[in-house]
Amino acid sequence: MTPTTTPAPATSAATRTRPPAARPALRRLAVVGSVASLALVGACSSDEPGPTPSASGGVSSSTSATPTSSAPTTTAAPKRTDKKITKEIKDPVLGHVITATTLSRNVPFPAGNPVGEDAFEIIGVQVTVKAGSRYSADVQPGMFTVRTASAATQVKPTGEFGSRLGAPLVAAKRAETKTGWLFFKVDRGSTGAVTLTFNRPAYEVSTTGVDIKAQAFKVDLG
Repeated sequence: MTPTTTPAPATSAATRTRPPAARPALRRLAVVGSVASLALVGACSSDEPGPTPSASGGVSSSTSATPTSSAPTTTAAPKRTDKKITKEIKDPVLGHVITATTLSRNVPFPAGNPVGEDAFEIIGVQVTVKAGSRYSADVQPGMFTVRTASAATQVKPTGEFGSRLGAPLVAAKRAETKTGWLFFKVDRGSTGAVTLTFNRPAYEVSTTGVDIKAQAFKVDLG
């Protein structure tokens, strides 16, 4: 009989849930990122020069300076870049194989969805996921995070754009293969290489009682 897995007890990093007949529900790793929104405030003023004394001791009136207004300057958003890659993550215990095939930086925000555009950059990673066949352990989009070299925190993917930026990755069940996009909102101005992490939760094999510890598998995407 093929063994099945259930999440590990709550005393470890993951919580133990009741094992369903087909596959367990997986607890996703919570990753919190913080950003500071920046507002650019400008002010301009012009003062009219006062009257100046004339050579004869009288007062001569000077013409008022005409205030000039300058149009606010805007910085053009960096152009999107798409880089074809072949970066692989293998989970030797569960048998998952995850291959990142495209890394996209500065993905434009979709029309009508400008909220956060000044504060965030969208990073897209296209992946193909082959879930292992030995255990009933899914690979879910929420198990992935990215971090840029200049950032201190991991960022989870966002689903707020739906399919407007590309077909999103969906969960790959036991022995399934799925291809799709993961989109991440990182602080605008983030620099350096992008690291993709697959955060495997902890499991307990229900048929043997063996514990599989949580582990983070990382790959540098460039």
